[in-house]
Amino acid sequence: MPRILIFSPYQLWGVHTVYEETLAKACQVRGAAVEYLLCDGLLPECDQHWDSKENHPRSFDLCQRCTSAAKCNLDRLGFPYRWLGSLLSSAQTSACFDWAQSVDPSKMPEACFEGNPIGRWVLSSVITYFRQYPPDLRDWHVACVYRGFLYSGALVASGLRSYLESNAVEAAILFNGRQSITRIALELFRHYGIRVLTHERAEYMRGHANLRANAHCMHPEPFQDFWDLWGQIALSRESLDAALGWLIQRRYGANLAWIHFSQPPNLKRALKAKLNLGEDKRLLALFTTSTDEVAGDPLMQGPYESQDAWVRDAVKWVGSRGDVELVIKLHPNLGGNFYIGKATAELQRYKEIQSTLPANVHIVWPEDSLSAYSLAEEADVGLTYGSTIGLEMAMLGKPVLLGRRAFYEHGSAVSAVRSKDSLPAMLDRCLHARPSRENQRQAFRLAYYYIFRFEMPFPAVTLLGAYDARPNYKDWQELAAGKDQSLDLVCDFLTKGSPLHACPTAQDRARSTAEEDAFFEELARSSDYLKSDHLERWLKLRSFGQSAKNLLRRLPFGAGDALLNLGRGQWSAFLTSLENQERLFHRRRNSGSARRPAGSP
Repeated sequence: MPRILIFSPYQLWGVHTVYEETLAKACQVRGAAVEYLLCDGLLPECDQHWDSKENHPRSFDLCQRCTSAAKCNLDRLGFPYRWLGSLLSSAQTSACFDWAQSVDPSKMPEACFEGNPIGRWVLSSVITYFRQYPPDLRDWHVACVYRGFLYSGALVASGLRSYLESNAVEAAILFNGRQSITRIALELFRHYGIRVLTHERAEYMRGHANLRANAHCMHPEPFQDFWDLWGQIALSRESLDAALGWLIQRRYGANLAWIHFSQPPNLKRALKAKLNLGEDKRLLALFTTSTDEVAGDPLMQGPYESQDAWVRDAVKWVGSRGDVELVIKLHPNLGGNFYIGKATAELQRYKEIQSTLPANVHIVWPEDSLSAYSLAEEADVGLTYGSTIGLEMAMLGKPVLLGRRAFYEHGSAVSAVRSKDSLPAMLDRCLHARPSRENQRQAFRLAYYYIFRFEMPFPAVTLLGAYDARPNYKDWQELAAGKDQSLDLVCDFLTKGSPLHACPTAQDRARSTAEEDAFFEELARSSDYLKSDHLERWLKLRSFGQSAKNLLRRLPFGAGDALLNLGRGQWSAFLTSLENQERLFHRRRNSGSARRPAGSP
């Protein structure tokens, strides 16, 4: 009987525990023995709180609430569980504390505990905690928080080691695998030769899940392996329509799996007038990304130590040219939102850059109303530091230059900078490149295979919002073998060590590019294939709804809020149905095309 351990320290993040319990139930009905390892509030720092959440100060009872949620959830589920604190002796706890207290702040990123580079493994969370890279270790508060993460990391490493040396475990399930203590758990599982599945909400498509074998949730190599298998397999018309539908929805901000950032598309003349762009120069658009999650991770870095270093080199090259203009579009998330505060330190660096900009370079700030998609459609060349819009521009057939690693670095669709010295020549080549059908073909394959297949469908769970999910089954037996292909693949990986993703079949390999060729011919003949009447109406209604909400909230004695509560469900359901019509449209559009063979993309 395979034994599976679920390390689940963050029970307050209920959306993720729903995925964990579904995987646990699916494995158990296939004969596995499942046990949970939970946190009982002994960690001084963890990812349940970041200072960068400006509107959510740390509550005094945070650990108590998380521990209570963990106990209630596991008692409801009926799985056996253990607490992390039960695995640690007082001597071990003291050793962890003494070590963390002894580390000099300047040495924290390199700090090792019993041979484990804890300082490096928790760095990502320290960066996100303050939205600052590199963390200012001269600041006493930053150093204290980092020290807290070091202590937490040492406790988890010691406790988990005690568990693994006393219990036989074949496989483990782990949220994220990138953030502080989950990264430590991932590395220890791998050290002990234990198969590990990391899970996160899908980044791009509702109804899917980001599941990776033996790697954290943003590690680029699992998709590289997937692409090596599938990258040369032509897409069917149905798959091409799905990828195009996703591109259109992204443009309008519809059906997103995460927080909506971008503004709706602007009129072309409004964009040019706003930025004072000329008609006789080639336009480069540089899109920054929100780097909190990957800054300092050597797995994700290209030749540049930071994003602003890449921006400075691009600006320097553009400043030496009289035939180009550059627009730098700062990622909207840098300006903060209801979830997280401003990336103040990073914004300050761009203010410093702005003070020395040449005349042919413009910065668009996060609060500006200019749409990234309008800029992408107008630009001749795209420059990105991993932002998804680089893939979206490549899907339009435009040349794109990538400054660091990203999942769309594969194939010919995008040029990736491998050294700083190569940047000027690569920029020059991109500047003189023209839209390419082959690049567009590769980009559509990248989009489809990553978004619809690598992040596999997960119909057992419905994502209701960014922070809410519910199971789509009533009985555990609905998760049994043979009823859900994705669960079959995941459970076979966990219980048998089988590959996490399916390999191409003989039918897949035999498919010609005829449907792709016909599809791209249609796109070439259409001047407005990115326009959707359904989503135009949806945007107008959503804007009307927001205006009505603001007016109702002005009514006295709480009357407006009462009216909003009465109508909120029906209004949201109506908007969702209109939002989803774009998917149905693309399905109907494909109904006259040849159907794909069973199991093919």
